[in-house]
Amino acid sequence: MSASDPSYGEAFKAGVRAMVDMALIAAITIEVRADAGDVRQRAAAAALQGLAEGAKAAFLDPPDPLVRVFRMIAEDPASSGVLPCPTCAGRLVWARDSYNGHLHGQCETAGCFRWMQ
Repeated sequence: MSASDPSYGEAFKAGVRAMVDMALIAAITIEVRADAGDVRQRAAAAALQGLAEGAKAAFLDPPDPLVRVFRMIAEDPASSGVLPCPTCAGRLVWARDSYNGHLHGQCETAGCFRWMQ
């Protein structure tokens, strides 16, 4: 099986789902122990929960790149700017229309990410 084979992607996701489940089971097991209140046990449970949430977000439910870009722009009071492209990590140039506030943006990489609101 090669990485270009569609079944490879499904097998990878199944492995990530299994890892998420195992991490959550281990966290719950730690939380019900008699010494669950100890700092070390609480830290271990929190780390396992964080691992599960991070893996799920990164591999199973990745955020929409447009939503990520709009969130970054919303934090910027400027009327235009440059961000790293969420698709290719190139330069994403954006501008906010002064009339209606709509956002327009395009990656400098040919054929990559772009939008017009």
